[in-house]
Amino acid sequence: MLVKKLVATGLAVAISLGLAACDPPLPPEILAAQAEKTVTCIDGDVTVSAPDVISDVIDSWSTSLTGACSGMTLTKVAEGDKTAQAVISLGTALPADCTPFAAFPVAEDAGVIAYTLTDAPNLVLTPQNVQDIFSGKVTNWSDPSIAASNPDATLPSLPISVVGTPQQSEIDALAAWFKKVGVAFTPTLAKVTAVDSGAALANLAEGQLAITSFSNALYAYSTVAAIQVGKDLATADVSGVQLGADKAAAKPKAGDPIGYGATYPVTLSLCGAENATLRAFGRFVIRQDSQGALGSAVIAAVPDSERVKSIAIAEKGLPKPKG
Repeated sequence: MLVKKLVATGLAVAISLGLAACDPPLPPEILAAQAEKTVTCIDGDVTVSAPDVISDVIDSWSTSLTGACSGMTLTKVAEGDKTAQAVISLGTALPADCTPFAAFPVAEDAGVIAYTLTDAPNLVLTPQNVQDIFSGKVTNWSDPSIAASNPDATLPSLPISVVGTPQQSEIDALAAWFKKVGVAFTPTLAKVTAVDSGAALANLAEGQLAITSFSNALYAYSTVAAIQVGKDLATADVSGVQLGADKAAAKPKAGDPIGYGATYPVTLSLCGAENATLRAFGRFVIRQDSQGALGSAVIAAVPDSERVKSIAIAEKGLPKPKG
């Protein structure tokens, strides 16, 4: 009798395991939806540093976090502050004082081409146009190659003036995208710096253009060029950046918008020794409702396919939340 029970139990386990093994993995949107039902609260204060362009987002997260977890608070400190336990970086190197025990994307930024041309408010450039301009091959806005990309615009006979100080992440994002369409991007006229403050965008004169970040351009109300890829037009707006960052996105059908491909992640680094309060903060800001606060900011939310990956990193070792 005992043998029969053991055999029956073994068969039940085997069948159960077999069924589990056959179950397909849940799609990212389902996993993301499940993750929104709970909040993990670990009491304590978190000091956070971030660039000025997303300062308002930190304030919004702070209010929401304390509302959800009465024992958790955020203290915002200046970018580069050595006391920061959590560092949000827009493609820049981490401060020397931060050795992260965990890091993951919490938003998306992109490399863009900001410009000022009164008579061409909807400028379109191909990857080859961008390469030719920033390598010094094309020096006037009336060049036939630019005119061919903008048949409905009246381009002035005006020297092209390259300004700005892009950071490497912006260059690398554009280069990686252009490489996919067969254009090697080597912007020899770009003066690369460690951190692109976007200062040049405040006073872009007629005929000037700059490689900068999507966040800087949006913050400065700069006009940015759309990029023509074959027959498709990629627009550097929030939806275009988010779609461009979605590695699981289906190939667009004819007539569908394509993603703006020159994206790079905005990373949250949790510094120092393993810390559950910091992980709980990271888990909170990657929630869908926290991501919604980015809608009024100058960066794009993380696509669900990538957000699920961030959730897995952030919540490692955290207790399962209740309810």
